[in-house]
Amino acid sequence: MRGSIALAAALLFGIGCARPPVYDDLVRIRREYAPQWWEALQDTLSGGAFLRGTAIELWLQADADGRLDTFLLFRLRQPVADRLLRIPVAQLENPVRRFGIQATEYGGWNRVESYAVTEHIPHLREIPVRTQECDCLPLSVGLPRISYRCPERVLPPYFVELRGVVLPYTDAPSRTSRQGFLRYHGEIAAGMRWGAARQWGVGIAYSTPVPLFNSLRGQLLQRPIALLHLRYQFRTPEQPQRRLRIPGSQAARSAAEETPETTPFPELLASCFRPFVYADVGMSVDRLTLRMARFWLSAKSDCSECVRFLRDLEAAGRLPEVDFSLPITWGVGIGIEYPLTRWMDLALDLGWRSIAIGEETALLGFTNVPSTRRLNVFRFRAGVTF
Repeated sequence: MRGSIALAAALLFGIGCARPPVYDDLVRIRREYAPQWWEALQDTLSGGAFLRGTAIELWLQADADGRLDTFLLFRLRQPVADRLLRIPVAQLENPVRRFGIQATEYGGWNRVESYAVTEHIPHLREIPVRTQECDCLPLSVGLPRISYRCPERVLPPYFVELRGVVLPYTDAPSRTSRQGFLRYHGEIAAGMRWGAARQWGVGIAYSTPVPLFNSLRGQLLQRPIALLHLRYQFRTPEQPQRRLRIPGSQAARSAAEETPETTPFPELLASCFRPFVYADVGMSVDRLTLRMARFWLSAKSDCSECVRFLRDLEAAGRLPEVDFSLPITWGVGIGIEYPLTRWMDLALDLGWRSIAIGEETALLGFTNVPSTRRLNVFRFRAGVTF
């Protein structure tokens, strides 16, 4: 009798703890969506990026508007073992169409390719299909029926930044006076993305004119700036998805038991933000700064006697009021971006910039001796990124 009870208990617990079947499946990610899955992607196989693991089920899920969303429940094998993914089929290549096989009633999405079989002799495994009406559990923040999901963002091979800039700074109307200002201006940057997840960006930027003084003569000039722009987007974990009630197979239920029941709203919202850093280097393109740059180049080539004379005096410390260094502007910043749509982010960042501007004065019988002056400023920017 005791032996029968022990056997029944062993069978009961053994069945309850059984893991779902493990297969060596392969699903191919469409090229435009590959950056979203780069952390889990394997090397390319036959010209496409892919995920390797076990395809558990195909889900047909109706949303609140009555539209049908189709997802593949997939358990990774490599590089993060047993990580559970829910992949929209719109981001996958259709295996039936790829191999020219007759489609099923689900358009071929309930078939998956085997990793161990060559492409010229394809083997497609059929997986279960589950259809479920909308039964989403809202993520509550103290109010009833509030739910949230991060907008999906697809990064194109290029980027465009449009920013408004708040610029508090202290300028020098003369060599002996200082005055604080608060200015607003614009900035645009454009370039190309590169990297496995298109996390790097290189391009050019242009800052609209800001009025800054020639402190040697008390003149106020508009100073636009052209720069080389470099940015890096930090990767973020896969965004949390809404919790679904999963009917049907033991495999789906076992996989779902490893998924948290709910995700706190602050954690979910924070996962939608993508931090980034950027750096700029360039030059103000007003007439005095460009004149100072030409003077610096002339001094390097020793092509003018008056230039050599002034440089010798400056090197000897006899012209303390002037600076003949190259007027290079540079800066760095850090910020966050939040996806508003599939093709646009809201961006906020804080940066620091060392602005070099050209000045001129009458000195030693010369009417327009150039000089360089620097302003170190903090900048707050807000805008959008495409």
